[in-house]
Amino acid sequence: MKKFLIFGLVALMFALSGCDLNDDDCDDCNTSCVECNTTEISTRAFFGDKANNRVVIVDVETMELSHPIHEVPIFHEDAENENYWTYTADKVFGKPKVYVVNRHINYMDVIDVNTRKLIGSIPLKFHPRSAETMNKTLNLCEVSGMDKPAAAIIDIESDKVVATVGKYGPEDVVDTENNPNRGGSHATGHPFWLDAHHFVLLDRYDRKIYTYHIDENESVADRSDPAHWIVKQLNVLDTPGSLHQIIPSKGNYLGEKNYFYATAEGADDVPPAIVEFHLEPGVGLELTDKVELTHEDGSYADMWLHHGDFCPGQKVIYVGSGDGTFFVVGYGDEDGLKIVKRLQAGKGAGHTVMVPQRDLAIIINHKDKFVTVVDTTKHEVIKNVEVSYAPEDWVGDKTIQAHPKFHVSKDGKYFYAFLTEEGAMYKIDLDALEMVDTVWTGGKPAQGAFVKYTK
Repeated sequence: MKKFLIFGLVALMFALSGCDLNDDDCDDCNTSCVECNTTEISTRAFFGDKANNRVVIVDVETMELSHPIHEVPIFHEDAENENYWTYTADKVFGKPKVYVVNRHINYMDVIDVNTRKLIGSIPLKFHPRSAETMNKTLNLCEVSGMDKPAAAIIDIESDKVVATVGKYGPEDVVDTENNPNRGGSHATGHPFWLDAHHFVLLDRYDRKIYTYHIDENESVADRSDPAHWIVKQLNVLDTPGSLHQIIPSKGNYLGEKNYFYATAEGADDVPPAIVEFHLEPGVGLELTDKVELTHEDGSYADMWLHHGDFCPGQKVIYVGSGDGTFFVVGYGDEDGLKIVKRLQAGKGAGHTVMVPQRDLAIIINHKDKFVTVVDTTKHEVIKNVEVSYAPEDWVGDKTIQAHPKFHVSKDGKYFYAFLTEEGAMYKIDLDALEMVDTVWTGGKPAQGAFVKYTK
């Protein structure tokens, strides 16, 4: 009995050690991390359809529209805009629900992933942009702004807004026709928790990063009461270009504690870059290093940066540019940030999915018809795998391939992702490196979550 108890405690500690604040390997389960690792599970994809104000649902293993409910319509009687742009469904950590981000109205919605029904709405002071980042210690979610440089903090127990930071008045709506950066019309970048008590707001138009501190006021018992939370702005820094994201660790970060790396998108007068920050708890972030990402001839006119990813087992970052240039960037050594290698991917190279079981990386080329598969031991391209039936004139123009999340089967054999413009989810066999199946959803599934559940 004692042996079983010790084994169970060790397994629990091991599992929980992988669940840091921004690690998404475990947080999409409807059970604990331990159960995800030990119980037979299935997967459903919940993706926002930006064309039809709905969330589409696919049963991943069977590659079929989920039965009996494969869509959840989103409706708001008081919405000023008829096109909500229901963009994503973000899994709520440890809860059987997703937060639905509508990028053209001041609401997030809540879907129960078991019943697949709408169970509530969260009014905001701005149009939400992203809500994927969870504080797993305090059970909070940060939601960043689409039309205003603002963020809201949501108590995920009650689905109530407990704090709003940044600029969120009527006069603070950004002018989408006059963004000086290459980050598009979004007012902010992705939300991010630096640790349990520090989070950031990325102001893309003004090229600034704000650091905030949050703590609990123990004299107010109700955690859904804003008075229970004490939020303070610590500092604000100018940034070299607009920041798209601070790179989540996903368990692969090998650098020192309290160092963080961000992707700077670039502009006509500013090259894209990877930027290093150091957090002084209670004080804020300090910019400590950067490396500009350009072609070997120094040019950057056709480039724009998106997401970075830490490579498992190596102190390198993978990050792609809009023109298809893909960079391997070294970090965490004495000589600082440096370009290790340049590769060629496809148009709109934006996200990387690491498959450590096979020492592979899959580069999502958002504005192209193929994904690029890379050998992470050599940092070399193995193959471009075509996944889209789109006409050639869409390449470089439309968002053909969807944004996160992506899914790899537990055995590392299959990879799953969505096609936005064509309204479909596809499946790649990672042995053959070929697309082997497609399920058509219709609409334009833009972004979402792959939610695991026990059979």
